[in-house]
Amino acid sequence: MNKQKIFAIANSQLAIGIWRWNKSGRLAIAIGLGLILLVGTISISVPVIAAGRTQKILSTPANVIWGELFKPDSKPIARVKSGDRVVMETISHEGILPDQGDTVRFFAQGGIPKNPKSTISRQQILSDQLQTKAKVKKTGPGPHVITGPVYIEGAVPGDVLEIKTLDINYRSPYGAISNRHGKGALPGEYPENNAPIYSKVIAIDARREVGIFQPANNLPPIEIPLKPFIGLMGVVPANPADAANSVPPGNYGGNLDIKLLGRGSSLYLPVQVPGALFYAGDPHCAQANGEVALTAIECSLTPTFEFVLHKDMKLATPMGETKDAWIAVGLDKDLDEAMKKSVREYLQIANEKYGMTKQDALMLGSAAIDFDVSQVVDIVKGIHGTIPKQLFPTK
Repeated sequence: MNKQKIFAIANSQLAIGIWRWNKSGRLAIAIGLGLILLVGTISISVPVIAAGRTQKILSTPANVIWGELFKPDSKPIARVKSGDRVVMETISHEGILPDQGDTVRFFAQGGIPKNPKSTISRQQILSDQLQTKAKVKKTGPGPHVITGPVYIEGAVPGDVLEIKTLDINYRSPYGAISNRHGKGALPGEYPENNAPIYSKVIAIDARREVGIFQPANNLPPIEIPLKPFIGLMGVVPANPADAANSVPPGNYGGNLDIKLLGRGSSLYLPVQVPGALFYAGDPHCAQANGEVALTAIECSLTPTFEFVLHKDMKLATPMGETKDAWIAVGLDKDLDEAMKKSVREYLQIANEKYGMTKQDALMLGSAAIDFDVSQVVDIVKGIHGTIPKQLFPTK
């Protein structure tokens, strides 16, 4: 006899589904109706979710590119269905860039506290970083090493891909922060004495989730709480010209550098090309809003992603979600314009999700919604508004 189970899911969507099991106990059919928050409109959407499987994607030279994004004709390294998960290795570019010299020497001498337990040895250098440096050609002006792309079956332009970050694991006992001449929030002023680069290696204590920052003038080490996230998550842009440089983010996602998109978060992206072609890179162990030096604590990580394909969900720009908040993203080369875009997206969320007039939502925003600078160092600057879900009463 078949069993039935009726359940409700409440997070990014309100869904009611009926699951049926056949005689062997295997899942045969899953039918769901979801009420999805849309930027600009709310409509009934049917998320395409099947029984999931998990794949491991390695960051070998064959699976990464360096300096640019993938393009519409890029060959996928994996194919998944909605509901599937991937455990994807990502590689930090810090320590393997030409201006940092020998990688082993860089990590061994780059500001680690004078403590034998913190010294980075040759054996601890992530082999994938060394393999990338030796075998992968840097084909674009960006610094990022990017893993992918992953083809999502059934995804077509006009759909929305939700990328859930379920977990993130550390890959190495070190990270790095760098400030380069002509870049960062104070280009031309730092690095001091017109030096081309100033880098600092950060020892990573994964067990306690802290990074050890050693000041240069013998001050005591500073422990930085680690909150890992993947800075660069995206789908392939429809215009190949947008993929020429890995640095600027866009409506396709990319180098968003929003620190809230860590464990337990979702990123929603409008699909640009068939299959979406998802990719990830620029892993961070920690970042402050603004990322003013140029980089944060860049470190190699292994995230676990789950993909959910939303049909009939209308979305023009990236949108984020955590358990407690919506994230309204604004992107523009002009920081003022990025702010305007983020505020407008917040107004849409308040209006469409919670029924507020946009005029009232604007007033509420002045009193209760924080708008933060995600980063000012990626050509296209970012603002994100954090919209607490608990602020709005439910009917």
